[in-house]
Amino acid sequence: MDARRGAADGRLVVRRDGPVLRVVLDGGVDLLVRERDAPALWGALDDPQVQLVEVDAGAVTFLDSSGLSVLVRLARDAAAGGVPLRLVAVSPRVDDLLEQTGVRAWMTTIAGVPRVP
Repeated sequence: MDARRGAADGRLVVRRDGPVLRVVLDGGVDLLVRERDAPALWGALDDPQVQLVEVDAGAVTFLDSSGLSVLVRLARDAAAGGVPLRLVAVSPRVDDLLEQTGVRAWMTTIAGVPRVP
């Protein structure tokens, strides 16, 4: 897949379901997606009524370092606020990247992120 095409199709969507903040990553997640979509995430995470963050990255087809930085910052900020974070779905691409970079282990350490089967 062409990274530029993936970026054009990528998105990050933030939804609230009561106390749960749902973050859905889809398509190619890169600098464009981070710059365009992540600001809404940071604002929503600051809401004191958020008690859990669920991340669905099951439809991610491309994830570069900018996209990975969104997950890293999200895990760090959620942990700093005492908000648990769960990965509810990850694509094989995201799973490989989290394992290869050590980010999954780090996320588990700081935020208690359970492994997605």
